[in-house]
Amino acid sequence: MPSEHATDQLMPSGINPNLCTHINLAFAQVASNEIRLDPYQYHTIAEVVKLKQTNPALKILVSVGGAGTDKGFPDMVLNHKSRKTFIKSVKYLLRNYSLDGIDLDWEFPALHNALGGGRERQHFSQLLREIRMEYIREKRDYLLTVAAAAPEAIVDISYDVDQLNLYVDYVNIMTYDFHFFTKYTPFTGLNSPLYPRSTEQLYLATLNINYTIHMYLDKGLDRNKIVVGIPTYGHTFSLVNVDNHQVSSPASGVGSLGSLGFINYPDVCSFVTNTENVTITRDNEAKVSYLYKNKEWVSYDDPQSVMEKAKFIIENKLGGAMIYSLNADDYKGECRGALTRAEIGGFPLAKTVSKTLKSHISSSEQNVSLV
Repeated sequence: MPSEHATDQLMPSGINPNLCTHINLAFAQVASNEIRLDPYQYHTIAEVVKLKQTNPALKILVSVGGAGTDKGFPDMVLNHKSRKTFIKSVKYLLRNYSLDGIDLDWEFPALHNALGGGRERQHFSQLLREIRMEYIREKRDYLLTVAAAAPEAIVDISYDVDQLNLYVDYVNIMTYDFHFFTKYTPFTGLNSPLYPRSTEQLYLATLNINYTIHMYLDKGLDRNKIVVGIPTYGHTFSLVNVDNHQVSSPASGVGSLGSLGFINYPDVCSFVTNTENVTITRDNEAKVSYLYKNKEWVSYDDPQSVMEKAKFIIENKLGGAMIYSLNADDYKGECRGALTRAEIGGFPLAKTVSKTLKSHISSSEQNVSLV
């Protein structure tokens, strides 16, 4: 089920069954207190489940929600009856389509509910508890995961972290989209920095992976339940002044590359390969790269930056990495030149993360997941 950031469609047959430990199929929606999928999505699920014939250990989950899909969740979590209806639809989907679990990507509980936000957060925790209790009652080892926000201001409104820790198997933390163009933030920025830059202070110094992960740890989330989000897409900006092209430079809007300010990795590669005099800069503090040419400015991840993030996961003994998403990676293996070594082939970003994590697993007892 294609990512909204991908310009092409990755078919299930194009996925290496041994690349990841888990695959989240995104997105189903909530309607009338039930999980709803389009008819073609059921076919996609069946095709992805076939990958388990090659790798029986592979776990397949359906992710419910996604960006801009707050509708449906608030009414569903409101009372026990509506939650029970939802859980019944979850059980039907998992049983009848040979799935291993469900991922809840509600963006975001209580954030848009000014009157009853606290109760909405509590209702979400109750939903997690009731799903877990139903799994136990039926003696099923289904997985329950949550895609959670990175900014602390949202976390404090949306989640009871102790309840996440109690009821879910993994928390897939969306450690990306830290910076993108809006009328409130009309300047360039890094999509998914690992660490803060020395010039960043106060709130801006919190918009990075390192701060986010340690914030969740401080709130009581177990290390082995933390899955770090790693994007395969970048964000584009249009510079106001072509001679002012650093991080935090004024921007007039999104760039012309990609779509609506998003650019997937193959399009970054194509721009670098087919355009003369593109300047690539690695930010040695944030551990990610950006590029610029004339008014075009792009923040993106490459094999080096995702390797740094995988090493961060290992060093902090975390649960694993979530690649968002496979179909925004260079799954055709067309990227060559400055950004990807020729021998890597398809999925250069996901492969780099997988190889880094697996090389550590083979030399230790740590169990790490790649979603």
